[in-house]
Order: sequence, then C-alpha cells, then structure tokens
Amino acid sequence: MPRFEFVEGKSSKFWEIELQEESFTTRWGKIGTDGQETTKDFDSKAEARKEYDKLVQEKTKKGYVLIDGGGGPSIGKRNPDLEKAILENIDDVSRFLMYGGWLQENGDERGELVAIQARLANGADAALSKREKELIAALAERDFGAAAEMTQGDESPVSVTYRLGFPSDVRVGFTYDSWEEYGTDQPIQDVLTAFFKNPASIFLRSLTIGMPDFDGECDFAPAISALAKVGKHEALRRLYIGDFEYPDDTEISWAQVGDVGKLWAVFPNLEQLEVQGAAIGLGKINAPKLKHLELRTGGLPKGAIKSIAGAELPSLEKLSIWTGSHGYGADSKLADLKPILDGKNLPKLKHLGIRNSEFADEVAEALAKAGVLKQLNEVDLSMGLLSEKGAQALAKHRDAFAHLAAIDVSENALGADAVALFTDWPNVNAGEQEPDRGQGDYRYVRVGE
Repeated sequence: MPRFEFVEGKSSKFWEIELQEESFTTRWGKIGTDGQETTKDFDSKAEARKEYDKLVQEKTKKGYVLIDGGGGPSIGKRNPDLEKAILENIDDVSRFLMYGGWLQENGDERGELVAIQARLANGADAALSKREKELIAALAERDFGAAAEMTQGDESPVSVTYRLGFPSDVRVGFTYDSWEEYGTDQPIQDVLTAFFKNPASIFLRSLTIGMPDFDGECDFAPAISALAKVGKHEALRRLYIGDFEYPDDTEISWAQVGDVGKLWAVFPNLEQLEVQGAAIGLGKINAPKLKHLELRTGGLPKGAIKSIAGAELPSLEKLSIWTGSHGYGADSKLADLKPILDGKNLPKLKHLGIRNSEFADEVAEALAKAGVLKQLNEVDLSMGLLSEKGAQALAKHRDAFAHLAAIDVSENALGADAVALFTDWPNVNAGEQEPDRGQGDYRYVRVGE
C-alpha cells in the first residue's frame, strides 16, 4: 500500500491508499498511530482508478511526500538529470541504457524493460520477447491509469508502442463498439490528460488521435484543449489529429477540428503534423523544426492558408493541403496561395500538394511561373477540378516542370484528350479520372462532405 507523509510545523500525518479492482482502501492519521481506515466501492475499474489518481494528485499537491510505493500503481522512480540528458538527444540509446540501469538499481521494473528492448533491437529472442510482454502488461496500469484496461485487446481504443522502456507511439481513438463500452466513462480528453500527467509520457514521440466519439458530429476540440494544458513537451515529433476513415466512420466535414494553433508552444520540436477534418485553424505558427505539414479536409478555411503563408518554416520539406469546396467551408482563392508559391518562407520545401481544389486550373497555370517551383521535386494537384484547360497550361510550360521527379494529376476531371497530353511524360500520374465531376454547374472536388 503506497504511503504518503506530511510533516510540517506541528503536523505529522500519514495517508495510505490501496487500489483493488473496483474499490480502494484509504488509511490516515497521525504518524505513529494505526489511524483510521475506509473502503470505497465503485461501479467499474475505470471509475475506481480515476478517483484513485485524483486523490493521489490532491495529496501530493498539498505537500504529502511518497515514503513507500508499496507496489501501488502510478508510482515510479525518476531521475530529472538523466531525463534531461535523454531529451537533449532522444535517439541516443546509451542514454536510455544509463537511465535503465539507474532504474534497476532503484528497484523499478521499467529498468529491466529498457535493457530487454535494447537487446531485442539487435535480434529476436523468444524468452526476452515473452518477458517484454509481461513487463509492458505490468506497466500499463502505472502508465495509463484508469485507461489501462483500454490498452488491452485487438479493438482497444488505446494502442501503445514501447521503445526502450517508455511509451513512444500512442494512438487514442474509438471504434463504434469500443466507444459504446468505454466512451462515456473515459472520453479521449480524460485519457490524454491522465497519460500526460504521468511521468511515463516524457519520451512520447508520436501521438495519433482517432475518432473521439460516435454521437453525432464528432468534435476534436476537447482533445485539443486537453493537449493545450499539458505544458511543454519536448519529445513529441509527430502529431496526427483526425485518424478516421471517411465516410465509414464519419464524413470528413462532420468532424470538427478547431484551433490546432494552441499546440505549437506545447510541442516545440514537432516535425510532422497531419490534420484531417473540418474547420481547421492553425493560429500563429511557430514550428522551426516542422518538416511535414498535411491538411486533409472538405473545405479549408482561408485563415489556415494565411497562417502557413505568413509563417517562417525553415525546415518544412513537405506541404500538402486540400483546399476543398466552398460548400463545405473553403473560402480561399489563388491569391491567398501566392506567398506559398513564392516560396520565400519555405527554403527547404521539396513536395508541394495543392489537392482537392476547385481552382486547380489556376494553380496549374501559376505554378509554371512560381518562385518555389525550381526547388521542388514533387507536385501534387490530384483530386480537384483540373480540366483540359489546366492540363494545357502544364503542357505549355513542360520545360518548367521537366526537373520534377513526380507530378500527380490523378483523380481529377480530365477527359481522354486532356490525359493524352501527358502520354509521353515520364513523371506524370494521370490515372483514375472522373470527367463527369467537371461539367457545368455540378463541378465538385473529390472530397467535400
């Protein structure tokens, strides 16, 4: 049973708590006495664990100090100096091994997992793999608190990959069945809050957020707000918001994203950001290490494009945006893309995608004279309303595009004559056309609703 003590002035108190399935027992009183004891029952393991974590946090905030872990969940050893050293070079395995050795010396089973995973990286070993699974299962309750049971099973709403003893890649998101089972008691924002409060999250490198619910239009704002309160997290390199299948899980324009701009300060070392859904906002971008930015939507607000156009992105290598349909929130024009096409704030950009665009013909014409073109390796104009007019613009300026390794104009509205313009272009993908999407007043991009 974990024991906490508070000694200050004339106060000399202890507090103990033990979690048992769907209940926990607390004991408290003056140090040196047996104190008082009470047991509280709950309707589920998740509810008991949630209240357990809440009480532990309340006591530590009041100044109670852990004296004996007692094998209880959420208790682990920490070494701030070694953690700092790892964050300075998170790819250095030797720094993890040093931390793992310290953990083992201090009786923390995570240290054994660090050593085992380092050895498994050099080759398979059945016995070590078995022990690895045992340790990960044992650490799940400590690392994920009330959501520990959500990490178990093939259809689990929380999936986690451990690297060198710590969660490295986490995905949180429901299927319809798992939402029915867990969603009401353990919404995504609560899972994220509990996990990031846990020291085990310190070395998380990749976070994916899937479906937050199946109750009408899904809303990612609560999850984003939870992340915004995490504080500075230096290890995260990849963030994917909106990992769902459309239209099977939900229509892309029914999934409300909101302001992702709250997260730039939280994850200062972010290298890859993917966002899928509607009403995407990026705020004022401050992402000096960002290499990959991808926005998939049925209608991209002009404000998001202006955020990119007005930002200094010295490391960005891949930019892919779906401008979408005016019927689903798109309100941008070619002029809004001009700073991006000039490329002055994108010195390392190699891949530019202006996809799912109603004004793909205008983009094709503008690209031929764009300042950014010479530095690009790939251009993606797929899924939009590129017509014969746009195809002729590309063909007219063929020499300007000759250096590109790939030009993607697939899934557009090109007819057979327009596709024929690219017959002898070795670098063009013009497959899967839907010319009927480009006729009269019924022109629509590949993905809208």
